[in-house]
This record gives sequence, structure tokens and C-alpha cells, in this order.
Amino acid sequence: MSNAPHVGVGMPVYNGDNFLREALDSLLAQDFADFELIISDNGSLDATEEISREYQSRDSRVRYIRHPENRGAAWNFEFVARETRGELFMWAAHDDLWDPSYIRKCVDFLERHPSAVLCCSENTIIERDGTPSPEWAEHKNIDTLGMTRVQRVHELIRGVAGFELYGLIRRDALLKISLGLDVLGADVIFLLELLLLGDIAKVPERLFKTRIVIPHKSYEDYHRDVDRARQTSRAHFTDSAARLMRTVYQSSLSQEEKMAVFAEFICTLSCENLHWRRMITEEWLGAGVTLTDSQFAWLLGMILTGSAPAEDAKLNPLCEAVYRSPLSSPDLLPAARKILGQPEPAAPAPPVDMYREGARLFEQGRLEEASRVFSEALHQGENSDGWSDWATVQLACQRLFDAERGFRRALVLDANNGLAAAKLGVLLANLGRTNEALLPLELSLPRIPPDDRGRMKELLRECRAKLPVPVK
Repeated sequence: MSNAPHVGVGMPVYNGDNFLREALDSLLAQDFADFELIISDNGSLDATEEISREYQSRDSRVRYIRHPENRGAAWNFEFVARETRGELFMWAAHDDLWDPSYIRKCVDFLERHPSAVLCCSENTIIERDGTPSPEWAEHKNIDTLGMTRVQRVHELIRGVAGFELYGLIRRDALLKISLGLDVLGADVIFLLELLLLGDIAKVPERLFKTRIVIPHKSYEDYHRDVDRARQTSRAHFTDSAARLMRTVYQSSLSQEEKMAVFAEFICTLSCENLHWRRMITEEWLGAGVTLTDSQFAWLLGMILTGSAPAEDAKLNPLCEAVYRSPLSSPDLLPAARKILGQPEPAAPAPPVDMYREGARLFEQGRLEEASRVFSEALHQGENSDGWSDWATVQLACQRLFDAERGFRRALVLDANNGLAAAKLGVLLANLGRTNEALLPLELSLPRIPPDDRGRMKELLRECRAKLPVPVK
């Protein structure tokens, strides 16, 4: 190891000739030269081998390893992690792109922040053709410097994406996580394990481009990608939440920290990460079902309690509430907020005057002011129409992620809010997420003014026409 390069870059690849040259050129153009790049070919059937051997012959930092058969993505990701040398490691996908300063700036950040076990930069999510994806325009990677371990977990679960894992990782921390884990969502489990070891630091520049070649795969597609030969669960979000909590209980956290993380899951997934909440609800109760915050908190508490060892569960009042209430739904949110030291939210009368002021500012085109007024109004007393109005402002500002979040929250509070359903359906359809657009469009039809129904029906027909024809 004394002669090892400072950074090891591992590129697991299978049939990657479509973008491989572009990715290799991007990596080899780094202004930090002290690294090795191992390309691990999982038995590709395309031109991956030819391209890789060409680059190996041109640059001594490149080492190409070909495996005779495809042993799965999980195996290949572990292989490159263990095969590389050096104090720092970075996974590299064959279709991503890096600014020439990416490695150097991440190395510098890690040297300045010894508490960090991983350093990434801000990233841009791009489509197949390299253009930024509008759906991910508002995404930001997490930065946990100075936070407690419980606060780090909150940052992870409030907006799970997992792109941070393609940053630079300290090798001693890398070898402590569950390399080779072959489950859907393993990247988030890896991030959780790293966050329990130390901080994630972030260079506040967009130095990394992550390509989403097929941005809207079905979950069945993802399951097949993980392991085509194995039957996997159809409850991905439920299983992921349970696995993350199991990881916490298997860690070295104190009982108090584990209880606080459990409470974070209850509060964050019930009230902040509305996408994860919606998917867990659908996995258990079917599409279109909505639950109150308290009802979902109890459902999630039941799921998470099964991940806690019996002896640990006895020490957690949230688990105890689930065990002691088999015939009713206890309200876990107040107890979770108490554990976290959070005050109970006040429930004043809806601030009607503020909502009116926000609407007036919106009509005048003063969008940022309208956004601030609606935000303050929601803080004082949320309701479905208020969330829909706030989301409409975000849509006008092209903050599409926030707009979707607002419309979904409006529908959580009132499933009969036809205007919110219609706007959400139109937004998803415009983003190309046809499958997801169908349900809100269908829900909106009987609940919107007759004059608007023709346009919604036409959009619904267009979305249905884009669906693949089932194979008989």
C-alpha cells in the first residue's frame, strides 16, 4: 500500500458502450492525477471490452478486469471497492460526468474536515441526451457537518435520493459498511451506515452530472435489475424503511439515540417526506387511499417496530404504544415529538387574511413575496387549499419538485381537492411521468368545474394512449 495511489476509482460496468468513452474522458481529465481507475466488466456483450482495453493501453492509471459472466451489480460494486487501493475511494458509473476539479476539491474538503467520511459536490441530474432533467432541478445533496448522528439520519430520510454515494469515501469507513448487500435500496443503507460513522461533507459547487438513462422505470424493473433470478418484494418503500431501522438497531448507537432515530422516522416520513409516505400507504392499502398524519404514523410505527429486537423495543415507548394497542391506532406523533424535544404544533384558525394577501400578490406577479406569505400562512395553520395555492406559486417559479410536494400534501389533507389533483396530474404529465399522472387526473374529473373537464379528459386520453400495450 505504500506505493498505492491516493484515490482509487472503481467503475463497475455491464454493456456500457453507449456512454463509456465520455465517462472515461471525463475521469482522465481530472486535474488531480494521483488515482487509479479500475474498470470491472461484468461479462459485457457489447463493445465495452474493446473501449476499455483501448483506454488501458493509453493511460497507465487504467486497469481493466473482465469477468466471464455477469455476477450481478451488487457483486461488481463490492469487487471494485475491495480491488482498488489508496486512502480514498470513489464509485464511478459508466454514464456519469465529472468536472475536471471534482476529485481534487473533494480530497481537499476531506483533508479540512476530519469528521467527514464522505465528500461529494452538488450534482446535476441529466437525461440521456445530457440535458438537465427538469424533474430534478431542485434536488440538492445533503451536508451534515456539525450535526449529531440523529440529525444526520433526519437529513437522509427527509429526501432520499442516494447520489451522495458517488462521492469520495474514506477507505477505513468503506470497509465497515455492508458491501455486497444485494437488496433494492442498498445505496441508501450504505449511506445510513456511513452517516452513523461520520459526516457527509459537500463542496458547494455543481461538479458532478448524474445521468438517468431511464428516469421513470417501474419498481418491477428495478427489482429485476437487482437480481433477475430472485423473486423480490413488491413493497419496496415499506421494506426499505424497515431495513434502515434494522440497520440502526444493529449499530453502536446508544438506546437513547436509537429511540430518537425511531421518532425521527415517525415525524419525518409522516409530515415531510410525502413521497415515501404515499408509496408506503399505497403498498399497504392500495392506490388512492389517504391517511391522516396520525393514522400514517401508527402504520409506520407498526412497520418499524418489527425491526427492533424485543429487548430494545421494550425500552422504546413508541414500540410499546404499538404493542399495547392492537385494536386501535394510538397517536404516535405527540410521543415522537416529545422524544425529539419538538413542541406540539399549534392549531389556530386558518389565517384567512394571509391566504388572501398571498393570492393578491400572486395575481400581481409578485411570486417570491406570494410564496413567503403562503409559507407563513401554512406554518400558522395548514389546509388543503393553502397547500394547493403555495404549490401553484412554486409551479409558476419553475420549482417543480416543491410544486409536486405541495399538491401531494394538499391531497393528503383533502383527497377531494379537485383543483390540486388536476394541477398535479398536469404537472406529472408534462414531466413525462404518464403512469403517475393517470390517478390524479382521474380523481380530478368529477371535482372540477364542467368548463375544465374537457381539457382534463383530453389530457387523460393522451396519457392513456402513451401507455405500453400489454403483451398477451
